[in-house]
Amino acid sequence: MGIRVRSTLLDALEWVDYAFQPAGEAPPDDVAYGHQRHSATVVDDEANVPPKSCESDGIIGLGARPVAVYTADCLPVLIADTQQRRVAAVHAGLKGTLAGVLERAVIRLCEAGSSPDGLYVAIGPAIAPCCYELGEEMLSAIAPTLSGSQPSCWHREQPHNPLAVRPQAKATRNGVWFDLPQLATLRLTAAGVPAANIENVSFCTYCMAETGSSYRRNTHFNSGYQSRFSWIRRRGG
Repeated sequence: MGIRVRSTLLDALEWVDYAFQPAGEAPPDDVAYGHQRHSATVVDDEANVPPKSCESDGIIGLGARPVAVYTADCLPVLIADTQQRRVAAVHAGLKGTLAGVLERAVIRLCEAGSSPDGLYVAIGPAIAPCCYELGEEMLSAIAPTLSGSQPSCWHREQPHNPLAVRPQAKATRNGVWFDLPQLATLRLTAAGVPAANIENVSFCTYCMAETGSSYRRNTHFNSGYQSRFSWIRRRGG
């Protein structure tokens, strides 16, 4: 049985239905999701019916159809627009986050008449800084894309996760421990979403989730992995 993770922010919205599903569990039958390419492409749900009809890493729900992303360490980001009552699901790995996929989702929702302060965002299960090591060469490569405030996105010493249910990743790259959820939060706040409207569920796919949740853990132990679907929809018609 997989572990169910919830967001207090989204749970407080009576018009929203959503799930951060365990690894290997199928999404709802009528769901829309794209062929994900770590891009900044965001489309409306009708463009990906049936699923993977086009390449996209963000889906805007126009009606009551659930929109989803699938992940295995990258961030699943679910957004509820409380002004227009629209929803969005975003796949935000390091590459896509740096490319601006989260900002693009905010822009698309605001083009429909919302404003950033009306958006509520849940950052779901993903690899956390306790287990996400980046080599210095990778950090040097992405440094030009990070603003001056964003060195807070990594740690020189590996953070200890007291909630881990299996061993954390071991250092192999003599690098830094990167906080992808923090980077996403900074990008969202820079786009105008209030920090109080953003929740990180703080659930590491490497050391806290059920077996088969982490792509990186599979590369270390050849333990296999399966996609985790995260979806959101507006209740009713």
